[in-house]
Amino acid sequence: MSSPRRRIRKSAPVEPVPVPAVPAARREPTGLYHEEIFADGSVRPVRNTSRAERESDQALADFFGVAPQLNPASNTRSMESVLAALISKMDISMAEHAPEVLAEAWQRAVGPFLATKAELLSIARKQARIRTSHPAVRFELMRQKASIIRALNKTLGEGSVTTVQIVHG
Repeated sequence: MSSPRRRIRKSAPVEPVPVPAVPAARREPTGLYHEEIFADGSVRPVRNTSRAERESDQALADFFGVAPQLNPASNTRSMESVLAALISKMDISMAEHAPEVLAEAWQRAVGPFLATKAELLSIARKQARIRTSHPAVRFELMRQKASIIRALNKTLGEGSVTTVQIVHG
């Protein structure tokens, strides 16, 4: 007996049904990329970005005086608004000072002897970082923490320093 075989019929090729094209600018962005129409008429994939990223890119474009990457008719901003936006994102506290100001405040706070044996590295987020390599000086600084905080606040302004961190090195 012969095995049952299905007969394969050759039929006429099926023509594809045309799908209406949606303009690239109207497509909803999905995933990481979407299509963007550029000034030269080309359509290319562009990475989706958040509003904060777009504002940051625009601020940098305005600051450096270059044309925006994707939108030539974007809103330009003043230098003050650009700098204010960048500084607000950097989370800089008012207690950070120049090294010369810190050295002078440190000299006044602890006196000439301790100022030569220990160094005020920085004041950030109301914390003063002090470096010393002498164990005896470290002990003395730990003992005088409260008076150091008072003296630094007197020199740099009230509320500038609330804690002291002493690092070895």
